[in-house]
Amino acid sequence: MVALPNSWADIESDITYQTTSDLLVSFSQEQIKLDLKAIEKGQVPPRANTGLVASQEEGYDLKSKVLGKGGDRRFHAKFIVSSRV
Repeated sequence: MVALPNSWADIESDITYQTTSDLLVSFSQEQIKLDLKAIEKGQVPPRANTGLVASQEEGYDLKSKVLGKGGDRRFHAKFIVSSRV
């Protein structure tokens, strides 16, 4: 098992990752591709769209929303504020 990366871009398909709460997760190549498309699309209206929408989970700003025949998927995220001067 491998620790879950901090960046979605570092996640590879069909590898079992261990979360900080000891949950084991694995992602398919198709899932990774769809979620990256949603992230790249940016913010969209919340109804009937694939992209980034506001998160209702406490402590999170956005969630990626991927609509699909096998069910909808969502991953929650936070805005990162750059401290560059």
